[in-house]
Amino acid sequence: MSDHDDEWDELEEENEPKDPNVFELDDCLAAPSARSYTTRELHALIHEGVIDLNPPYQREIVWPEAKQSKLLDSIWRNFYVPPVVFAVYTDDEGERVKCCVDGKQRLTSIQRFFDGQIPYVNPKTKKKWWYTISTARKQSKLEIPERYKEDFAEKIVTCVEYHGLPHVDERDIFQRVQMGVALTAAEKLQAIPSPWSEWIGELQSRYVYIDDSLTQKINVTIKRGQDFQLIAGIVYCCDKLSEQEQAMPSSNNLNVWLSREDPPPDTFKGAIRDLFNRFWNIANDDDLNMAFTEMKQRVAPAEFIFTGVLLYVLRDRSPQEQAQAIYDLRSGIRDKHHDIRTRGDIIRDLWMMIDELSEDVVEEVKPSKKSRKQRDDAMDLDDDYRPKKKGRRK
Repeated sequence: MSDHDDEWDELEEENEPKDPNVFELDDCLAAPSARSYTTRELHALIHEGVIDLNPPYQREIVWPEAKQSKLLDSIWRNFYVPPVVFAVYTDDEGERVKCCVDGKQRLTSIQRFFDGQIPYVNPKTKKKWWYTISTARKQSKLEIPERYKEDFAEKIVTCVEYHGLPHVDERDIFQRVQMGVALTAAEKLQAIPSPWSEWIGELQSRYVYIDDSLTQKINVTIKRGQDFQLIAGIVYCCDKLSEQEQAMPSSNNLNVWLSREDPPPDTFKGAIRDLFNRFWNIANDDDLNMAFTEMKQRVAPAEFIFTGVLLYVLRDRSPQEQAQAIYDLRSGIRDKHHDIRTRGDIIRDLWMMIDELSEDVVEEVKPSKKSRKQRDDAMDLDDDYRPKKKGRRK
């Protein structure tokens, strides 16, 4: 495990260590059931909306037509095809829905073949044969004989169905099937369906998934969902300040907090956007970003989170005061702790330093003479800083 990965065991609760010499299993999923469907049945279920091919973690259709045709050949000739995996649940209208966790490309190939959108290509002759042909095209295309159509329609596809599966486990199965690894704690947070999680995703798109992003301005690790966890950690700690609570941004605490069903208040959302705008301004300004340029160490997750909290607390201070306070926070915590993780003792020290910095009169840094992208009005969030968007990271 790299040093950068080590930084993240800090975001777990400080539970009592377990004896590594005692065998035990983590929580198990409810055992799935196996069902067999004909291709005809699967095609009908897709068109009836019973099968959902588009959960948020699924990819778009990526198989080329040639690969889709090879899948059809395997089904038709009784070669092994991996099972399709469904998460079965009841929707808001009381209807049973089979959410496709794995097998979207296979099901899409079957559906498109039945609907006449792709042909079956004979591996030997390379001739294209169609299951469905419009009347206008019957003279120009080869149509599969009826007895072979019926043969394909009765072919069996094995499906594995999970019932009552939490969304995070649904996404975990997808990750294990696709990549052979379990979801990280950060990726599990990202999979929680809630108004707060959706809003964190919007902040992620606005400040991370763009050119010239905040996370490109400072040296911080954001792989495998860590950017989502960092942003959530900032917002969580700021939200808890309204309850006079100095919160611990652990994965367990974030999980509970993100699962709440009430939407975030608009005033709080505005204050958080302003926080990130100021964060970007300071990181982008050569006269203000000394906390990230003069200090060469990579910004630890705890430092990133509490830099955001500090900016939230000091929102009425000048940019120069805020920049100096960030420098003092990073240098102060590194004077006290050599290895910065989000352990309980370090979090307590960071909260204590924020209390002290919010009370002190911070020495002003000499203002820059260059023009800078500043936001003088905390709520005027959309008139400035519109970096060109780029594609969402895979």
